[in-house]
Amino acid sequence: MAVLVTGASGCIGRPMLLTLLDAGHEEIVARDDRSTGFDWAVPAGVKRVVCEVADLALGWEDKLGTRNRI
Repeated sequence: MAVLVTGASGCIGRPMLLTLLDAGHEEIVARDDRSTGFDWAVPAGVKRVVCEVADLALGWEDKLGTRNRI
């Protein structure tokens, strides 16, 4: 199962990403619009999607191949 973290480069999203990686999750998708976070905050090995939350309804998960797994 893929895990989607929104606001991934912010002060709550980064610790969540690190916790998920430490827990052994292999497929993590980090969604952020880069409005207040930092690019360096998303660790290596995490798939990054830069978009607005409203864009999530536009089927981007099909492009990532994660439909029905998030």
